[in-house]
Amino acid sequence: MKFGGKIEKIYWAAKGVFVSLAAVYVYAGWHRHGRLPEFILLFSAYIVINLVMLLLNSKTTLKSERILFSLFGFDTIFLTLAVMLDGGAGSELFLGYYVMVGLLSVYMTAKKVATVALLFSLSYMTAAIVPFRQEMLLTILMRVFYIWLLGGIGYLVAHHMKASEKRLLKTLDTLNERTWELESSQVLLENMYETTKVLSAIVDLEQLFEQVLEIADKLLRVRKCAILLLDSSSKNLNLHAELQSGKKTLYNPPLVVSDFLPAELSLIGSERGKMVARKRPFDLELPLISHGKLLGILQIEAPRHGDISEKDRRSLIIFANSTAIAIDNAKMHKKMQDLTIIDELTGLYNYRYFRNKLFDEMRRADRYHQKMSLLMLDIDHFKELNDSQGHQTGNIVLQEIAAVIKQAVRDVDIVARYGGEEFMIILPQTDADNARMIAERIRSQIDQSFFSNSQGQRHIKATISIGIAVYPNGSLSATQLLEKVDKALYLAKNRGRNRVCMVSDSQAEAVVEKK
Repeated sequence: MKFGGKIEKIYWAAKGVFVSLAAVYVYAGWHRHGRLPEFILLFSAYIVINLVMLLLNSKTTLKSERILFSLFGFDTIFLTLAVMLDGGAGSELFLGYYVMVGLLSVYMTAKKVATVALLFSLSYMTAAIVPFRQEMLLTILMRVFYIWLLGGIGYLVAHHMKASEKRLLKTLDTLNERTWELESSQVLLENMYETTKVLSAIVDLEQLFEQVLEIADKLLRVRKCAILLLDSSSKNLNLHAELQSGKKTLYNPPLVVSDFLPAELSLIGSERGKMVARKRPFDLELPLISHGKLLGILQIEAPRHGDISEKDRRSLIIFANSTAIAIDNAKMHKKMQDLTIIDELTGLYNYRYFRNKLFDEMRRADRYHQKMSLLMLDIDHFKELNDSQGHQTGNIVLQEIAAVIKQAVRDVDIVARYGGEEFMIILPQTDADNARMIAERIRSQIDQSFFSNSQGQRHIKATISIGIAVYPNGSLSATQLLEKVDKALYLAKNRGRNRVCMVSDSQAEAVVEKK
């Protein structure tokens, strides 16, 4: 332990104050013993020695316990001679022992404090008993006791403070370590959150596989990564994509992996994100689990084979969980798209999808205080067309009319087959005037087109009638809006077909008449 810093400054300051006070005390009472010259010589020598030691200390020549013990020796000699010259036991200069032992006890070990206290005790007793006065014996012993008491108290206080300091430093080190771990974990979570956002936005499986491999390569920096998914029977694993040293490969159709047994698949599912140790060239085989269902596994090999830290393992587990959820979402999206929202004949949205989107667009119109229009289209005399040309031709005409409608509307508009030969078009952010313009464009294009029969001949003519309803404009619900657009279509039919009509709150008006 070095003798420096605040303790050193306090030590020198205390010595300076004590020597100054002692000099004043001696000078004020020099006539008591008539030894002023001896005192002046003693004080002068002591001050010179301390100035030399202070100079050496400031020049960093002495920066160890040597300076302390050298000064301790000079202090002991000085105090002994000063007390003896001042009358022994009757001198007040004994207070210097208290000052010195108090300062030294906070710096030294217990053994050295005891040595100092013993030497100070012997020094004071030697000086105090010359000349010996019996009535001062108890006083001398009490002063010696206080030397030991102050040394012990100083040591215990310093020892407690040093122990507290060590505990505090240890706590701060632990806190710094935990803070660093927390910051690292926060960065990890932020990266994984961004990764999850990226993956969850991809609904195409092949694009998803490619993005997963890209993240594994660029962000996680793994050397190998393979995505294996269970087939429809949930008994076999198929390899869909893999990464090897930066090269990405997608397999379509996927490759059947034969070296996985059903028992192993069960083991993977039971691990719930933990490492599965088997004799294969991968460091980790992580289960891909979404909503409690095992989808497959993600195989990972670190940049240095077998070198995966606990922190890296946690990152990879989070990555595997995000991948599993994204794969499940993409599969679900494809299934719903294929089965629930597309009309098989026309390729337009079906009735169920139309109903959901109608509610969504009405809520959006309410939220942003905007208009929304609804068109209801019906093919004129479609029953007669089916009866005369056959249902196959009727289906072809439906498909071609659907194509014309799709080309005539905007990208944001939603076209659906409502049922039979009826179609619905949702026009977001569209008022009555714009709805009339779009409706007339559709009617006119169909009126000018020729459609194919079952033999591929394009000579069939067809027209449509269109009803318009604008939301809100008095409509408080989807049912009321549908009733209004149905009335508008009925009006167009009654007025001769091949026209566009709209029903307002107060009247029914034909917007475009057949020419």
